[in-house]
Amino acid sequence: MGSLPHEQARPSMEPPQPSFVTAPTEAHVEAPQITDRREQFTRPQFIDEGTDPLPPTPLEMPAPALIRQETAEPIGPSTDLPTPMPQTPGFGTPSGPVITINLLLSSTGTRHPYRIDQKYLAKRNVTAENDNGEFDPFVISVYTLKELIWRDWREEWEPRPSSPAAIRLIHFGRFLDDKLPLKDCRFSDSAPNVVHMSVKPQEVLDDEENAKSAKGKGSSSGGRPSRGGDGEEPTAGCRCIIL
Repeated sequence: MGSLPHEQARPSMEPPQPSFVTAPTEAHVEAPQITDRREQFTRPQFIDEGTDPLPPTPLEMPAPALIRQETAEPIGPSTDLPTPMPQTPGFGTPSGPVITINLLLSSTGTRHPYRIDQKYLAKRNVTAENDNGEFDPFVISVYTLKELIWRDWREEWEPRPSSPAAIRLIHFGRFLDDKLPLKDCRFSDSAPNVVHMSVKPQEVLDDEENAKSAKGKGSSSGGRPSRGGDGEEPTAGCRCIIL
């Protein structure tokens, strides 16, 4: 049987397709290759719609640079600049008084900034407390200061002496006695203290040690004159004869 004429003229019931579906290749045209580098900034760039670049993944992101924080040296390198005084407590500085020293080497004439505060002494197990139990670096002795300098001896100086006793410190034109506290040596807490340092020769140090040893042996006998080699009592150097 043949088809009816009215079935051939039946309109289609399917919805019309949008234009962007019917022509998919028109929106995705391949960008032309740019051979001239100068045209890279003049010719427009073709970017496909709906293909925004994704952010880099954590594995693709560059690793942050490592920043190494070096600790400040106890005795700084040589400098000709004036040594700044620390700020008042509460502005990033440790509480309590601070001793600031310009250590002047007599052998080379170089200056080295030297800072003594509570953190510095606590790290070296040095106790510095006044009669009220408060921290006070000015109560340490001159010999303790020599020990600290000897422990923090810099490599560019002359060879380190055998003991802190070989170090000589001069402040305000006089040699500092090992037994005196720094508060009795006219050290200031408001200005840098210029301290000249020199090292005794090893021969002089040996002579001083021998003299101390001999003095200790002489004092152990109670001040009495020593006997002779054969055990006899010592006699007078002169005699008086009565006729």
